[in-house]
Amino acid sequence: MKKLEPSYYAILSAPIRYDKRLSPSAKILYAEITSLTNQLGFCYASNRYFEELYQVSTQSVNTWLKQLQEYGYIQRHLYRDKGTKEILNRYITIFEKPIQKNLNRPIQDFFNDNNKHSILNSNSFKKEKKKKEKKINARPRNYE
Repeated sequence: MKKLEPSYYAILSAPIRYDKRLSPSAKILYAEITSLTNQLGFCYASNRYFEELYQVSTQSVNTWLKQLQEYGYIQRHLYRDKGTKEILNRYITIFEKPIQKNLNRPIQDFFNDNNKHSILNSNSFKKEKKKKEKKINARPRNYE
């Protein structure tokens, strides 16, 4: 098998960084997986590779991988021997997970909100509003 060569950069996106359900070590493992995924689109590193890299136990690596898979950041694909069910290969693919805030809101709404906010805070809008208020207040009132 070809020697694992991680890319120079690893990706640790905001959804991963700020997910409080993940341990800090799981986040670092995710970054390593992104680095190894860069070349082929998937990572074929074994648990032993991660154990030696981070000087941790098999249980630690399994726990981190389980966290990442449980929360939808990675998928593990196992290929077994048909006769013995022995695991021949394991591949890991990554998923980018968006921040869940306003997930069901159309993007056009964001632009409309930004435009409305910009208009309401513009100086010309404020000046025009003051002029209208002065005109309304300057009108004679009919009291019966």
